[in-house]
Amino acid sequence: MFEKFVGTYISALLVTSSVSPSTEPVTIQPHPDTSIHCVSDLQVSPVSVSCLKVTWTAEQNRDYTVTCTILDSDIAYVDNMCFVFKSNSLCYITGLREGTSYSIDVIPIAKEGETSEMQSTCAYAKTEQVEVIENFPYENGWTNCFAYENAAGLTRNPSWSAIRGCIPDPITDTGIMRDEYGDYCVAMGTKYGYCNDRFLITLENGIQFTVKICDSKGDVPYHHFGGTGKCVIEFIHGNGQLPNCVAFTGNYGCFSWNGLDFDNIRSIQKINYGNPISY
Repeated sequence: MFEKFVGTYISALLVTSSVSPSTEPVTIQPHPDTSIHCVSDLQVSPVSVSCLKVTWTAEQNRDYTVTCTILDSDIAYVDNMCFVFKSNSLCYITGLREGTSYSIDVIPIAKEGETSEMQSTCAYAKTEQVEVIENFPYENGWTNCFAYENAAGLTRNPSWSAIRGCIPDPITDTGIMRDEYGDYCVAMGTKYGYCNDRFLITLENGIQFTVKICDSKGDVPYHHFGGTGKCVIEFIHGNGQLPNCVAFTGNYGCFSWNGLDFDNIRSIQKINYGNPISY
């Protein structure tokens, strides 16, 4: 898979493997020979169940290739993987699976006329593995109906406290608020829980993400949407951060967002909190 981004050319490649080495970060140190180029300070860390953050020290005006290898046996959803470059030293790999191990390689791209050797640098990492504490029944029908509300409207507790410290997602360009655990801020019915309860959402297409309740939709499991639709999850966006296409359709589910590709909901599972993350 190769992606071309505005202003620079950076390629992204995914492959698979059945090998399962340690998931502790491993970095190959730069070669002392000046005729060999490789990255230094390669760091890979989980942002959530579905995303890894990859950073390295980059040379000025040099592009890089990022390769992601699945180290677990389940590769059923490899096509969901998406590479989101924010600079030539920062890449988010999205569309990943919960509790799954990956090998990440970063290699410099030779400039025109350059004859130096380009050497790969490797690190291992694993997406967040959650602890499930409750499973909810499957909701039949059209549930790819992800409506929205403005975080500016959450002025009373417990919603006001639940949304404090959250920021618009810096990865997907959705404008949806996320907290320090990588969870998307949402409104859900009290059938599922209350403010600050956390959930793993799995969609029919294999996409996974976590959410935190920051507002209540009342004692119903969903609101009707577009006649036959069932809006189970309502995203909370930052003030002034709602994309125009969502404002027009009323539904985040109509679009793809840098690896956050919506579909009907396969499962909702209440989960415990893990470790804070850094975007």
